[in-house]
Amino acid sequence: MLEIQLSELDAVIRRAADAAPFLRTVEGNALADLLDGIAAALTAAKAEIVPVAMRETHLPEARLNGECDRTAGQFRNHAVDVRAGRFKQVDSVTAIPDRTPPRPRISRFMIPLGPVAVFGASNFPLAYSVAGGDTASALAAGCPVVVKAHPAHPETSRMVADIVSAQVKSLGFPEGTFQCVHGDNSVSLGLVEHPLIKGVGFTGSLRVGRLLMDAAAKRPVPIPVFAEMGSVNPIFVLPGGVAGFADGYIPSLTLGVGQFCTNPGIVLGIDSPEWTAAKVRMQELAVAAPAGKMLTPWIEESYVRLAQSTCRQEGVTTLVEVQNPGQAGLAEVSGAEFIKNSHLQEEVFGPFGLIVTCKSFDEMLACVGTQGNLSSSIHFGEGDQHLVEILLPPVEQIAGRIVFNGFPTGVEVCEATQHGGPYPASSDVRFTSVGNHAPERWLRPVAYQNAPDFVTAGL
Repeated sequence: MLEIQLSELDAVIRRAADAAPFLRTVEGNALADLLDGIAAALTAAKAEIVPVAMRETHLPEARLNGECDRTAGQFRNHAVDVRAGRFKQVDSVTAIPDRTPPRPRISRFMIPLGPVAVFGASNFPLAYSVAGGDTASALAAGCPVVVKAHPAHPETSRMVADIVSAQVKSLGFPEGTFQCVHGDNSVSLGLVEHPLIKGVGFTGSLRVGRLLMDAAAKRPVPIPVFAEMGSVNPIFVLPGGVAGFADGYIPSLTLGVGQFCTNPGIVLGIDSPEWTAAKVRMQELAVAAPAGKMLTPWIEESYVRLAQSTCRQEGVTTLVEVQNPGQAGLAEVSGAEFIKNSHLQEEVFGPFGLIVTCKSFDEMLACVGTQGNLSSSIHFGEGDQHLVEILLPPVEQIAGRIVFNGFPTGVEVCEATQHGGPYPASSDVRFTSVGNHAPERWLRPVAYQNAPDFVTAGL
């Protein structure tokens, strides 16, 4: 990992650009060998990586062991698809010369965008960082990667970068295939603004994601930014889903000290004696939940400030006050006040939940709104089928993943994964940053028309 100044960034990016032609044409099995090699090396080094990540992030050993396995698994999944030729996606039609007008022979296929800038996230030091999903998927697509390491875990980033770089070297890939740098904000903007960078991957706050999106859009030649940003992941609790809900909700809200992008920060229910009892139970469980150490001092400060700001909004009742970082918090507001106040729909990154009590199902529908989320959940029971059918279409418009009678904090990495949603959850609702489809972000189509056989033979 290089600690660099802005003036040194050009050389790094040019090495990535020099590697792009090699990756564009490298044989699929060779690229898959690189992905498998990175996975194996990360697994072999887990015992060395995890203690360092624990010290830097305050995350527990079991969580980081699982995250390391997931990180390696992403590379292995993509290796399988690369060997199968999945990302070439060749579609061809034969020529029909005697048709009027004649139809030409056309082959459409996918090629890599080119060098990609990836920004590591603070809350997942492995799975969304130096060798996280953006890096794994970009390499699988055949794109060179320049990672900007997150300052919250520099030593973990260095260790992982060394592991990936060693695999790149041992398999004879160009040095520019993978590079990791550390630097200030000028380096971040310099990456996005450099004309040889062709795409950006980012996981983090809406504020920073928006800065990167705007910088990419202002370039003489704009480039895509695939940013995963703010999400409150609302849960809609219908009458039949109230029983037992609280006992699942608070553990989900406080998992990992609430520092997941899928954290369910808003829960909506319909006023009733059963809902009142559920609120009391949620309050009891939140009070009893132990405070945890958050990732960084600035995340701790932001959490307390935003939670307290939410509780000061008009019509909001504090149920469990947040006085210290990492402490679970809970507040309540009516559906009518929630609809009026857009600030109540903003993400509070941490274990804070806002309960929205609606006077009717119609008011709950009105609370769905238009703000995008990574996920939304619907809890229901016997007799709620008609309500689910009415609620589902508007919820589809605000979420990339809909969970039924469950909680969104766990993300399965597989063929069917969709991790992305309408803005501000992500910058491009059409794609996923996790799962087998993630490399599709880093590809673009090209069509060959009437190409000779020697040109199309390798497709």
